[in-house]
Amino acid sequence: MGTIVPGYNIKLKLATKTLLGVTQDDLQVTVQTKDSITKDDAGVKQSAVTGQEITFTVAGLVEVKDSGDTNKMDADELLAQSLKTGAAAIVAFVYDRGAGANYQGNCVMTGYSESSPADPDSDTTFSATFKVTGAMTVVA
Repeated sequence: MGTIVPGYNIKLKLATKTLLGVTQDDLQVTVQTKDSITKDDAGVKQSAVTGQEITFTVAGLVEVKDSGDTNKMDADELLAQSLKTGAAAIVAFVYDRGAGANYQGNCVMTGYSESSPADPDSDTTFSATFKVTGAMTVVA
C-alpha cells in the first residue's frame, strides 16, 4: 500500500516562498488533444496529445507577515504580483506535495480576489489563480 499525502502537506511556493494563510491548494491539468481522421483510419477518429494547460488555484486567509519573515509571501505581495506585467509577471514556482515527487516551472498570476464580509466573526479571505508557462518538470 502506498503513502496517502495529507492535504496540509501540499504547498505552492512562489519564488521560493510559501504563501501565508493558505487553506486550500488546487492543481488542474487539462490535456490538450488534436483529433484527426484519415482514410487509413477506416472512419475512426484518432486523438493525439499535443500538450497540457496547467493551472493552480490557492485560497486562504488574508494575512500580512511580521517584519523580518522572508520565507513567506503575504497578501500584500500577492496583490503586488497580480499588478505586474511583461517579464516581471513571470514567477518561478515549486509544487511541493510533501511526499513523492515535487514539480517546478514558471507561472503567471491570472487572477486575484479578496472577500471581506461585514460579519465581525468572519475573516477576510483571498483567492489567486496561476497558469503555468512552459513546462512543469519534476524537481531533481
